[in-house]
Amino acid sequence: MSLGVKHKKTYLNIKDGKIALRQPNGERALYDSIEGSLVGITKQPREFKGETVIYWYIDLQDEDGETYSLSLHYNSGVAKAILNSLASVETFGKIKIETYLKNEFTKTLVYNNGEKLPWKYAELPPVETVELGGKTVKDDSKRMRFFEDIANELVNKVNRVNN
Repeated sequence: MSLGVKHKKTYLNIKDGKIALRQPNGERALYDSIEGSLVGITKQPREFKGETVIYWYIDLQDEDGETYSLSLHYNSGVAKAILNSLASVETFGKIKIETYLKNEFTKTLVYNNGEKLPWKYAELPPVETVELGGKTVKDDSKRMRFFEDIANELVNKVNRVNN
C-alpha cells in the first residue's frame, strides 16, 4: 500500500507582463516568473462574461509537489511563444517561464535547466483571410491546429517522463 497527499492546484494568469496570483482578498500578487517541472498542458473551455472562451493551462509542479497552472488565452501570442519554445526541448528538466512587458505587449522567455530555449519553428502556418457574411475576416484555424499538435507532442513527452 502507498499513501499520498493530494496537493491543490494554484491557478495563475498573465496581467500587464507579470504572472498574477489572485489573493483571497481579491487583490493580485504579481511575479516575474514561475519555475518547476512541466507536468501537463491542457486546453479547456471556460465561461467568461457570458461566453465560452478557450484557454491553455500549462501546469508546473514545484519540488514540494504543489502544482501551478498558468492559464493563457487559446490564441494569445504568449501561449504560442511558450509552446513553440517548449517544443525545442529534448529532455525536460526544470522549466522556467519568465514574462515581461515591452511596448505594452507581454513577452516571454522560457528556460530548461537554466538554458534559454529558442523557438523550434520559425515558420508558422499562415493566417488566412476569408469572406464570411460579406466581411473579410482572419482565419487562424490552421495555425492553431499546428499549436494543438505541438501541445499534444509535449504532453506525450511529459507523460513518457512521468510514467
